[in-house]
Amino acid sequence: MFLSKSDLISKEEIEKKITEIHKILPDVTVAAFSNNNVSDIENIKTLFTPFKTYCLLGSSGVGKTTLLNNLIHQDLYKTQPIREKDGRGKHTTTRRELIVLENEAIIIDNPGMRELGVISNESGLGDTFNEIDELSDQCKYKDCTHTVESGCAVLEAIECGEISEERYNNFIKIYKGSLYNEMSYVEKRQKDKKFGKFIHSAMKEIKNKKRT
Repeated sequence: MFLSKSDLISKEEIEKKITEIHKILPDVTVAAFSNNNVSDIENIKTLFTPFKTYCLLGSSGVGKTTLLNNLIHQDLYKTQPIREKDGRGKHTTTRRELIVLENEAIIIDNPGMRELGVISNESGLGDTFNEIDELSDQCKYKDCTHTVESGCAVLEAIECGEISEERYNNFIKIYKGSLYNEMSYVEKRQKDKKFGKFIHSAMKEIKNKKRT
């Protein structure tokens, strides 16, 4: 996770923000940087693993395009200033861009992409919320949803303060989002199959009419 524009706040404030993030996501690497600091950019480069693909996420105006320009040492991509009226940025990227860095890492910059949907990611959830994953083995029911069941080890851990409510709420939010996205994906695939069968049937009927 990158915290841009670190030159606008004090080191104490940066450390406080990083601490707050680690309370929710303890295993996430957090790097604060300024696009005006060369050493910061060099540090950011080391976080991109060769031959892996990354996507840049973030609100307009946070410095994604400037970061890209700094990573490739060229001003290939246009940047726009923050609007004074509301302090928000404008979308600079107008088409998908695939950028290959010096170490062969790949960055994809998508216009307007601010979040990603999670589909069927139980192993990923387990890695991110490993303490919840471990406690789930102690739940009374194997299919425990960790929401209302009696004998839920996760809920008991929250009550005694072993797991923070904020971290638990993030887990539930991502878990429910994963289920919703998966259902939406399955429904979409089913609709696509039905539409495909309809087109196939219609084309077949047209061909039969032409023969007669």
